[in-house]
Amino acid sequence: MLQRRVRHYRSLPAEQQRRVEHITQVMAAEKEWAGVGDFRVTEDMRVTIAGQAAVMVSGFQEEYFFDRLDTLVIHPGTVQFTAAQASRNPNLPAGLLDGIAWHHGPVVLSWGRVRRELKGHSPGRNVVLHEFAHHLDGLCGDMDGAPPLGDRQRQRRWYAVTEAEYLRLVGAVRRGEATLLDHYGAKNRAEFFAVATECFFELPHELAERHAQLYAALADFYRQDPRRWLPRLTPTLADPATSGQWVNIGYRDRRRDDVARMRAMRAMPTGDALFALGLDHLQMGRAAEALRVFTALVQNDPRDEESLAHRAAAQFQLGRLDEARVDCNAALAIDPDDIKALCVRAELQLDDGQAEAALADADRAVEASPGNVEARLARARIWLTLDRPRKAVADLNEALGREPYAAAAYFERGRAKRALGRHGEAEQDIARAKLLEPDRDWAE
Repeated sequence: MLQRRVRHYRSLPAEQQRRVEHITQVMAAEKEWAGVGDFRVTEDMRVTIAGQAAVMVSGFQEEYFFDRLDTLVIHPGTVQFTAAQASRNPNLPAGLLDGIAWHHGPVVLSWGRVRRELKGHSPGRNVVLHEFAHHLDGLCGDMDGAPPLGDRQRQRRWYAVTEAEYLRLVGAVRRGEATLLDHYGAKNRAEFFAVATECFFELPHELAERHAQLYAALADFYRQDPRRWLPRLTPTLADPATSGQWVNIGYRDRRRDDVARMRAMRAMPTGDALFALGLDHLQMGRAAEALRVFTALVQNDPRDEESLAHRAAAQFQLGRLDEARVDCNAALAIDPDDIKALCVRAELQLDDGQAEAALADADRAVEASPGNVEARLARARIWLTLDRPRKAVADLNEALGREPYAAAAYFERGRAKRALGRHGEAEQDIARAKLLEPDRDWAE
């Protein structure tokens, strides 16, 4: 069964094969395997799932049998909880799922997903590895992306590597870039560890080539090097004719997201759809395209203060400062508390050396919307100009509490901490900003 169902097993060195056999036998026999409803869990299913989990831990010095895991719950298809179940337990996740690993609880898997992955339809993905990685993650406390590592030196090295790689992935996802690591790993550090584990065992050659330090950290934790025994699934990355085929493991999910966004836009009134398109352009740094969209909206309705304010932002990005001032003033004449217009005008005034006037606008923006990240960031920049770094740090802490991966907020907080003499913390924040947006020109 292992030869037929677990592709890793066929390539393992003989000693690791024996370990996998033993761990699989124990897990298949001693765990509680529960099918949902009338679904019957067969021996083939038990060996398939236990065998893949056994491969993960087959490099450990002592055989590990997932002792703290008592039960595995197998669904025939997609995992989904009923409204009645959700009413009894509000912690149950909503939506359609391929698997769940409860902290100190059972592992839940979709047999349908496991079978599809065995057929090679999802290269780089493995729901068994993913959910069992969550289980390992939770052995030393919370599921937080830091599995049990032993000594402090290994813990420090793990944190340094995974923090940097996690922030790089978050930044790439925010920019919509293709990545080897599945975009789902940017959700939080626990998912990052689970996604990285999938890639480590499923695409070890590619992971080692593109993320050498992350591969080394995972090899240190799992005590094995899958490159040495697992054949490469994909074309070589050095071949320009084929190197693009396997760099975007999360492509289908993102394509579904794009299709959903397009459908949502089609369902909107024309003006709302155009405004959403303009926001996308502005967020992605396409200021000229945003300017064209917001200009069309303003021509259609000259009293559309939101479009005026966002056109001002596009003008500011393009260096058309006089036009940006005109748009800001026009938007604020219609709505004196328009957050976007206040923030852009504050930036313009700061650029003109009018820090006190800029502070008045930023104060108004924060008072109108205390949780607005852009308003907090604008005011923090003004506090720095006025040589009041403590107030800047307070605003930036609030901004990062609302949006934990705002690169500009990390950068400005780094500048503020430098001014306070907290140089170690400052360099960490500036490094985070550069990891999240490596192509941006960070003027220090």
